Amino acid sequence: MRLALGVLAAMIISVGCASSGAHAQAHAEMREGVRAAQRNYWQEALFRFQSAQAIEPSGPEVLNNLAVALEALGRYDEALATYKQALQTGSKPTPLRRNYARFAEFYTSYAKGVKPKETNDAPH
Repeated sequence: MRLALGVLAAMIISVGCASSGAHAQAHAEMREGVRAAQRNYWQEALFRFQSAQAIEPSGPEVLNNLAVALEALGRYDEALATYKQALQTGSKPTPLRRNYARFAEFYTSYAKGVKPKETNDAPH
């Protein structure tokens, strides 16, 4: 389980510098969320990503990171809905598409009651 959470942390989309105002505040929340996820503090990461979402509700990076945090916390139905919302935005960053594909495969097994095997492989 610990390895799986570490892999999830690697799937978070990092953010760079931002300009001023609300956009900068959203990026600051994202950076703090990424830091929390890297330490496996998923509840804190979720809080930070939700704060960023309140500022930038339809940002695909924000939604991706929010979905990853929800997934890490076992809130799979919410993660699925959030991934789908992110995919409906005009921009679909590669990490988002990759994370959704990996999650969809897991979620299909989960929904059928099949326990997915844990793997040491990172997604490609």
